[in-house]
Amino acid sequence: MAGRLIDDFTVPWQPDASGLWTVAADSAAACLGLDGTGMALTARAGTASQSPYVQRVFGRALDLVDTDELRLWLRVTTTEPHLVLEAGPDSTAAGASWHRRLSVEQPDTWELHRLWLGDMPTALRRAVGLLRLRCPAPAPAFRAAVDDLAAGTPEALRDVGAALLGRLAELVTEVPAYFDVPPERRPPYVLISPLAVLPLPAPGGTVVDNETADGAYVRPRPRQLRLDYRIEAVAASHAERAEITEAITADLARDPRMPVFGEPLTLLPFEPDPLVTGPYRPPATPLYYRLHAPQEIGQRRPYGFAAPFLLTGPPGRTQPEVTPS
Repeated sequence: MAGRLIDDFTVPWQPDASGLWTVAADSAAACLGLDGTGMALTARAGTASQSPYVQRVFGRALDLVDTDELRLWLRVTTTEPHLVLEAGPDSTAAGASWHRRLSVEQPDTWELHRLWLGDMPTALRRAVGLLRLRCPAPAPAFRAAVDDLAAGTPEALRDVGAALLGRLAELVTEVPAYFDVPPERRPPYVLISPLAVLPLPAPGGTVVDNETADGAYVRPRPRQLRLDYRIEAVAASHAERAEITEAITADLARDPRMPVFGEPLTLLPFEPDPLVTGPYRPPATPLYYRLHAPQEIGQRRPYGFAAPFLLTGPPGRTQPEVTPS
């Protein structure tokens, strides 16, 4: 399933009754969303018994059976808070059935958290009624911004295609964009055609993510696909083609970044080899753009945390004492 936006945070989540956390919709908390708004969170330090949170209760439960991941952008002023995202059937359920720790790698930096759903209980995955962002006690003081919660299954070609259609459609009023033009459709329209797909060498190595209380998960590091596209303004007159082409080039020049399932990918123009493009085909005006998209090349597997221990005993003892730490 293609990535879909679940929450753009133009309406902030509901804080708990402790009063430690306050939230607001704020333009300064926006990350990639076109709405220009995210959720700003201000946290005061709590006691050893206080575990503050904000939550959203969904009027209609989320069905996540056909999706593999939740994705969320987070920016925190410090690495101190050990934030946790929890999911449950509703706000009355005792405890959360599923959770992920959201580690902060760099302060004051937007970080994308990819939250795998493969270990979520099936019944919950069919009907997620609650998402809660919580800080275990003792909660420190910090500020955070949260934006663009999405759900989907990463598939590079499909995700880029959906993003391209959304980006190029209606840049000119009543001019849609297509990969496959309906037989009854007459110009004007924008035709998007894949020109080349080049898988780049796999980088090797692994990524450890999706930390829980019991461990984490490890997956192969994604490789990059170079995707080349021909984008054609199809219209009966030169004036119409010029208007559509102007709109496309101006829009991509203003911001070449294109969110693809929550990740900003950059569309750059290029000049293809004439042997690839073939002869000019009026009444179309072609543009050529390319981007690099990550492609998953393996499955996640559990990654257990090591249990530290200390071996003690006099030298030469064949069976040293073991003291768990």
